[in-house]
Amino acid sequence: MHAVSKIDPAAAQTPQLYQHHSTGFRRATYVDRAMGSVHMGTGICFLDPGGAIQLHLHSFEESFYILEGSVLAQLGDQTYTLGPGNFGLIPTGLPHAWRNTGSAPVRWLEMQAPQPRPIEYGKDTFFGGNAPAQEVKAPVGHFDEAQLPRPGGASQMEGFNPTTGVAIKMFVDRSFGATHQSLFLIQYSPGAKIDSHDHTFEESYFIVAGRVDAVADGKTYDLGPGDVIWTGVGCIHSFANSGAEPVRWIETQAPLPPAKEVFRFERDWTKFA
Repeated sequence: MHAVSKIDPAAAQTPQLYQHHSTGFRRATYVDRAMGSVHMGTGICFLDPGGAIQLHLHSFEESFYILEGSVLAQLGDQTYTLGPGNFGLIPTGLPHAWRNTGSAPVRWLEMQAPQPRPIEYGKDTFFGGNAPAQEVKAPVGHFDEAQLPRPGGASQMEGFNPTTGVAIKMFVDRSFGATHQSLFLIQYSPGAKIDSHDHTFEESYFIVAGRVDAVADGKTYDLGPGDVIWTGVGCIHSFANSGAEPVRWIETQAPLPPAKEVFRFERDWTKFA
């Protein structure tokens, strides 16, 4: 009920549906149906200088976080120049396009829910044609270090109690307009940990700084920048920072977590064993 891998830019490929509708675009997928996921599609996108993805829409919801470079994003009837730290939500059915007008590559994390369909099963991404009228907008935000909450302070995550040494900055959630997913940054200070638990939803984690000891289904992993881990519904997992530097990752969840009983900690139930 979990999977661990590492992002390899050289192995990123142009998705089949995009091959005739994009230039210089590749995606390194790290969560999809092939590994056992049923709720999300997650990956790192790469767009070369001069590259573009034509205007299109999805029958699923999409969120993003810019990791590197500068990209021109058309989201509905608005156009934005986005750079590192920018994040946003693309509602279901909203036309959007991407263009790299700069001289450096662009890289972003992309989260899709409900999970995109296999191309041989059904189509859910549509290029060209007449886009439906949309009154909804695509909310966009920006993260900088000053916005990272104090570790152990009030939690920004609904249903998550403050934990010593853990800071969470929510990007996309119910309050941001999401229907199917959440996207956020989490940081563990040295010595911080979260005990074994599981959820009624899937999670993915893309490590961007530091190292973390992760346990999933009884297996232990030492994860660092570029590593990714996915935990399925019911997967018992935990994290601990045993190093001297903070560890930070970008996390996604789908379906959108409930308002309460978000975590089921093993420690709360062992007294009944």
